[in-house]
Formats: sequence, structure tokens, C-alpha cells
Amino acid sequence: MTERRRRGLPLILASAMVAATLLTGCGGPQMSPVETPTSEQGFAEAKAVNLAFKTAVADVQKQIFDGEWRVGEYGDVPDACDQGYEFFLRRKLPEGFSFNEQGPQRMEELRTWMSDNGWQVDPAPSYGPGIDNIVIVASKPDAKVARLDVDLLPGTAAQGTVDVLEVRATSTCEPGDAAALLEQLRGPVKAVPDETGIPDLESPDATPLFERSTEG
Repeated sequence: MTERRRRGLPLILASAMVAATLLTGCGGPQMSPVETPTSEQGFAEAKAVNLAFKTAVADVQKQIFDGEWRVGEYGDVPDACDQGYEFFLRRKLPEGFSFNEQGPQRMEELRTWMSDNGWQVDPAPSYGPGIDNIVIVASKPDAKVARLDVDLLPGTAAQGTVDVLEVRATSTCEPGDAAALLEQLRGPVKAVPDETGIPDLESPDATPLFERSTEG
């Protein structure tokens, strides 16, 4: 609206427009329509999400091998996603592990177990010649798992190769500030992040760590 037209407005109408301007936030302070959770609430929610996510993945790991797995990415770092933050983890079977050529059968058994225990299992992917990987792709959103891949490259005794199996999982995208959560977990951002406290090996039965870098 131009200044020329505003000069001729009656006082009552002008007052009404000022009030409307303040309510809509145009030209004045704006009020958030949704209350933002406190940092303590956000941290507690992220910890609960992380625990649910890791517990669901650990249940799958135990169906494969209940001993100690090699830790690739631990899974406690919040990454930014479309609507907030998510977690990602990676685990591998111990070096030299073997299913004694029963890997394909074990994967079929795992696929059945997952289908019977609330996982949404995708159809088995097919690959071209020369790719022997057997992959299970699944999700369990109510347990905060957006995607889980179990990727097996079977070994054969005749060729002297061992089974290579990796589990990769991404949590559901949760509302929140990934950068703020990371600072609460790790402290101020450093040029060289301090990665102390990440275990090299971890059993599916181990209590998941989340506040490891704030300890001490």
C-alpha cells in the first residue's frame, strides 16, 4: 500500500490496519506457530530415538551372529536430513568369519525371521553376472529404522574365500537440529574431531553408547 493512500485513511481504520499488521507479523515481530522444544527435551528425544534404532538393528544382528561385530560407523552422530536429523550405522562380521558355505541358506532364514517379526522386507534384488552378493533390504519405521541392508558376499572353501557380511542402517528422519544435537554430544566443532570412545568391536547385546563424548 502506498504512502499517498495511507494519509487519507480515517483514524479508526488506520488503527485497525496497524493491529492487523502486528497480528500477521508484517513489519513487526513474528511469533512462531509451534513451540520449539527445549534443548534438554530435544536431546532426550534424540537419545530415545537412537536407542530404539540400535535395539532394532541389534535384534537382526543377533539372528546372524551374537558375538562381537566390527564397528564401521558407530551410529550416534546426528546427520541432517529433510526434516531434521537421522542416524547411520555400519557393522561387519569378524575377519575370517565363515558360515561354512551355509550363507545363502542363513540369509533366507533371516529374511523369513524379519518378515515374521514386523520388518517390511523388500523383494530380493537381482544383479548381473559376476555379482554374487545376497542382499536383504528392509525397514521398520515404528522402531525408527528407515532402511536396513544386510549384504552378504558368500565365501567358498574351494576358492579359499570367507564370508563377508555387512549391516548398514539409517534411522527415520526426526524433527530437530542436527548441528545443535552434535554440539551437545561432542562440544564445539573442532578442525579435527575427537573420536575417542568409539569401540572397535561391539556385541549386539552391549548397551548402546550415546553420551560418550560428554563423559568426564
